[in-house]
Amino acid sequence: MAKEDLARRATIGIAVLLVLAMPASAMAQTAPVWSELNAQQKDILQPLAQEWNQITPQRRQRWLKMAERYPDMPPERQQRVQQRMRQWAQLTPQQRELAREQYRRLRELPPEQRRELRERWEAYQDLPEHRRQELRQEHGGDNRHQ
Repeated sequence: MAKEDLARRATIGIAVLLVLAMPASAMAQTAPVWSELNAQQKDILQPLAQEWNQITPQRRQRWLKMAERYPDMPPERQQRVQQRMRQWAQLTPQQRELAREQYRRLRELPPEQRRELRERWEAYQDLPEHRRQELRQEHGGDNRHQ
C-alpha cells in the first residue's frame, strides 16, 4: 500500500510540476476568460458574454476559431452567426444537450444522407423569411428552441 501511495503522490507531483512549468500565456490560450479576450473577439462573441466563463475550455476554443473566421464571412453569414449565438445563449442546458445529441446523431449518418440533409437545409435557408415562417407554422410552430 505504501508503494501505491508513493506512486500516486509522484504522479500528482509530476502533474503539478507540469502545470507550474507551463507558461501563463499557454494556459490562457487554451481557455481564455472573457476579460482576456481582445476587443474584436468580445465584439463578435458578445451574445455569449454572460456565460463565457462557464463554457468548457474546449467549446471556448471552438467559438474563438469561429471568431477568427468571422471577419472573412459575407455580411449575411455574419448576421446568421450572430443570430445563432443569441439563440444558443437563450437555450436552457437541457435544450443545448438535446441540440448536441441531435448533432452527434447527424454526424453518424452515412455521407449520402448527410449530403441530402445539408442540401435540404440550404434550400430552406435560401427561402425568404416569410416562407420559412409559414413552414415552421405548418410543422408545429417555431421549434428552433426545443
